[in-house]
Amino acid sequence: MEVRFTLWSLRGILEKIPFDSPVAEDKVPLDFSQLEVPYYIKNGFKASIIYVDDSYPADAACSIYSPKNVVTVVIIMKRKYEAAFSSWLETHGSGGTGVCCKRRELYCHEVAHLIAIIRAFPGDRSSKVREDFLERLRKKFDKSVGAAQNSRALHFVSMEKPGESPSVFDKDHFRYDDDSLNYFQLYQELMFPYDKMVETISSLGEVYKKTKAITFSDVERASLVAEGFFDAFPEKLAAFKDLLAEKLVK
Repeated sequence: MEVRFTLWSLRGILEKIPFDSPVAEDKVPLDFSQLEVPYYIKNGFKASIIYVDDSYPADAACSIYSPKNVVTVVIIMKRKYEAAFSSWLETHGSGGTGVCCKRRELYCHEVAHLIAIIRAFPGDRSSKVREDFLERLRKKFDKSVGAAQNSRALHFVSMEKPGESPSVFDKDHFRYDDDSLNYFQLYQELMFPYDKMVETISSLGEVYKKTKAITFSDVERASLVAEGFFDAFPEKLAAFKDLLAEKLVK
């Protein structure tokens, strides 16, 4: 229930994330002020996605700027994933599907960090509580991203380096202190929510008529959810198979 509540209460924010559409701009602002979200989110947070060239050392990252007044969260993505996605949309072939699947994983991973920050950052906004929060942040992430990178002016909370899988993380990777949200479930729902499963199955109808079988490659092309995701989250694979049997395989 908590995952559903979180996704529903933040639906306006999630609608602005380009999970399924390529981005040509260098920056996508995520304006919370006009959304139907709690007051403290409208007035206490700003966020944006920025796109960087291939020289950037990580495929994607999430960081906090200027936490003293308004918490400004920046998600950083490599531009090459947008270029690959735009090219793939022209053909929907098997070539390049893996890069597009990785792109989706990166977006979902960094958005999960954004949600974790919104849930964790102190609500009363006192300077003492903010400092306590930032100290916890430093202790948690200095070790993983490097103290030199995680300076006081720029607090990295995530850096997904080339070769790393955004779908593999431990139970405390996102949470701060007593955050009770199950981020394994949250990540799964961001990656492959029920509506996307239904849409994927619908698009696989012609494939099944011809072959009487559905492969992981077919699913990847239809959904941009890679086989490795199902290896990491077998419960989502089981749910997808059940829905597949209900709606397509008679």
